[in-house]
Amino acid sequence: MKTKFMGALILLSGMALLYTSCKKDAAKQNTTQNQSTAASPDVISQQVAANLAKSLAGTYGGVNLSNGLSAPSVIQSDFGHQGGSTPNPLCGFTVDTVLHYTTNVGDTIKSTSNGRIIFYFNCFNGQPAGFLASDSLKTVGTAPGYSFLFDITQYYVIKSLNSANSLLLVNGALKSFVDLTYSKTGIKPTTDHTTYVMLGLTVDLSKNNDVTSGIATFISTGSNNYGPWTYVGTIKYLGNHKADVTINGKVYHITF
Repeated sequence: MKTKFMGALILLSGMALLYTSCKKDAAKQNTTQNQSTAASPDVISQQVAANLAKSLAGTYGGVNLSNGLSAPSVIQSDFGHQGGSTPNPLCGFTVDTVLHYTTNVGDTIKSTSNGRIIFYFNCFNGQPAGFLASDSLKTVGTAPGYSFLFDITQYYVIKSLNSANSLLLVNGALKSFVDLTYSKTGIKPTTDHTTYVMLGLTVDLSKNNDVTSGIATFISTGSNNYGPWTYVGTIKYLGNHKADVTINGKVYHITF
């Protein structure tokens, strides 16, 4: 287990170094960017807070916290399951596997995903009490009116905070790169490349995955119909799908 998860720890360290390096570059770019042609901070503050919540819920692939203390669906077939007081076979079991799968939603949405995942359950009294997950997943596909590329790297340390396992504490790092190309002329492609570091986020699954507290720092760069942007900031989650996002010393109160 320790050997397999050394790669995950190295990944987290690498993402932290990447964040620090990118933060310096982004801050420099932000001071020279022509704000009259850039996407405004109030627009991007809404986007970065919502995108983190979506990433935690598996919208762009990878680990989905909406499933609570269960293995990602792409590897669940590798596990057995027992309830009650019997020691759960998930405890002490580590998955380190390459992923490749396709998804079809009717005839409208088609995608192919490739990557790798490392997953391990932490247990208490023989039952899962949290997990560590590290994954890197790239998904390409098409949907009505657009094509998409999701490039996601996640490192999560998850701890259950109640007996129902519906309140989760989240620490870790996330790289969320979302690229959309539209078939309709006149709509510019959307590129949203954001890296997050999460500190003590509390996610309440019983309240539609509401992020009720915690801090996330971010570096975001991209472009859309509003223009290009490069911003460094902090998200303070308040619950009820609200957050305070600070960019360039100004606080934006947002609902997502």
